[in-house]
Amino acid sequence: MTYRLGKGMFVGALKQKWAKRACLGTAVLLSGYIYDKEVQASSIWRTARTFSDVGIICLDYKINFRSEKGIDYLDKIHQRAARRLLRCCRENGGLFIKFGQSIAVQSSLLPPPFRKELSVLYDNAPSVSVDKIAPVIEQSFGGKRMDDLFDEFSTEAVASASVAQVHVARLKSDPSAKVAVKVQKPEIKLQIDWDLFTFRTCARIIQYAFGIPIMWSVQEVEQRLREELDFEREANNSELAQRDLDTLADGWLKRAVYIPKVHWEATCKQVLTTEWIDGTSLVDPGRLLEEKWSGRDIMERMVSVFAFQIFVSGNVHGDPHPGNILIRQHPQNKSRREPQLVLLDHGLYVRETQQFRKQYAEFWRAAVMGDKKTMKEIARKWGMPDAGMFSAMVSLKPPQFGGRKHDKHKEQAGVQDQADGSSGSSLGSYDRQMEIKKRAISALRDSSNLPPELVFVVRNTNIVRANNQSLGIPVNRIKILGQYAAYGLRSMLVEEAWSSERKYSHGGGVVPRRDSLISRAVGVVAGEWSYVTFRVALWAAGVGMALYGLWGRVLSAVTGRPFNRDMDSVMDDAMRHALEKRLGYRIDTSLFNA
Repeated sequence: MTYRLGKGMFVGALKQKWAKRACLGTAVLLSGYIYDKEVQASSIWRTARTFSDVGIICLDYKINFRSEKGIDYLDKIHQRAARRLLRCCRENGGLFIKFGQSIAVQSSLLPPPFRKELSVLYDNAPSVSVDKIAPVIEQSFGGKRMDDLFDEFSTEAVASASVAQVHVARLKSDPSAKVAVKVQKPEIKLQIDWDLFTFRTCARIIQYAFGIPIMWSVQEVEQRLREELDFEREANNSELAQRDLDTLADGWLKRAVYIPKVHWEATCKQVLTTEWIDGTSLVDPGRLLEEKWSGRDIMERMVSVFAFQIFVSGNVHGDPHPGNILIRQHPQNKSRREPQLVLLDHGLYVRETQQFRKQYAEFWRAAVMGDKKTMKEIARKWGMPDAGMFSAMVSLKPPQFGGRKHDKHKEQAGVQDQADGSSGSSLGSYDRQMEIKKRAISALRDSSNLPPELVFVVRNTNIVRANNQSLGIPVNRIKILGQYAAYGLRSMLVEEAWSSERKYSHGGGVVPRRDSLISRAVGVVAGEWSYVTFRVALWAAGVGMALYGLWGRVLSAVTGRPFNRDMDSVMDDAMRHALEKRLGYRIDTSLFNA
């Protein structure tokens, strides 16, 4: 009896002890959750969710992505990964929306599910109430109330993105003019350090798990994201962009593009106030057509201004997506229709070095003129020995994949199998996808020489390409880019010729060059010759495309088949065929809109 009683007391005490521990653990977890939610804006929970989802995606690929699996099975792995990544970005919000958008933008060589799923992240993000952003404004201006700054302030946001939202207002200092007030969402300041730590850690996990060297880009991405959250820097970027147009652009481009003025009395690191511009967003191409705007006029201005930034001014807008571009009637033209392009959101800018800008222009010249030696030399200097892949990346020409001749029919059969809906040869699809991975690893292995500007410049040109396609490809984008590349290269070569700091390699060393009038004249002639030959090559390419188009229309008239072939379409098809042979799955040409 005593034994039973003692045993019962021991069991009861043990249960009581574990009950206390359970209660204590629950209390700690609940307190931690409340602290994380109320004080840290759910940063810890978002980090844990991200690590969990990335870990599951990595394990899924490591365990299930095998050569013996069928093509349909491999595609389901891509689908699961893309959907899990989308869910993670949506639930986390904030900077994770930008992370997902970046993957969608760069996904032209990834399996189609990634672009298809993640592209929805470009939709308007949820906005927060005025009650929540009012403290951000008031704390940013030394405790001033909103009524002290604004005569009117809209209760609803007119636009909302991942890290900020925009309201219409009127300033106390000038109630007659409407302004756009961009306010950083309150949770972003609390989340940024956690989010960047998570991003950095996930990059390390992916690099370790799959051997893909991507850590070289992490520091640059972190720096750009922090800069984008500094609205004073954005205001300076917008004024610099307008100053470049005023001092370096020709009269046509100065008139064609406008950048809203900054109201510095109501601008700080978390609040940006600019003049309000009424216009039609490029997000809605159908409305632009209803308003009788010419797609050709719009795209000539758009391609020209960004080509000017890339090859002439060196200050490049890093995010020219349709939501950041408005079209309005030129306010100084009352007699006829004349579109003026309004550039918004100058938070993400890249400053090109003179060396990069010159090399990039020289690469374009070499590509247009078929100078493979110069192309390979520049790509090698940048740590990218595969000049063909690099040329495809900057949208100059489709990649040329090597391979044994007897594999050709297998590659075509693999693509055709998937087009027909059958599972096809799993080994061929697996091997092709593994080859792309190996080439990516090889291309990124020597990343120490890769210019940090390159990623953002390529991003700019590819987004502009997508904008051109959304309006039906009304202009030859490559021709306009080439013209500005020729002009920019000529300007740099002539400037170097007249500069007193010119240097050249002599006997393996670098010594000052004699500042004789003859040497300067030779430098100027070299610059002018480069410009002339570049423009002649562009003209010849244009003639070739015109003849190709004429031949196509003749065939269309004879056969009755429709023909709508422009340079972007030709490049899309050539790139699609080249990639399909190697990847083993159908490529949607809208992927190249990244």
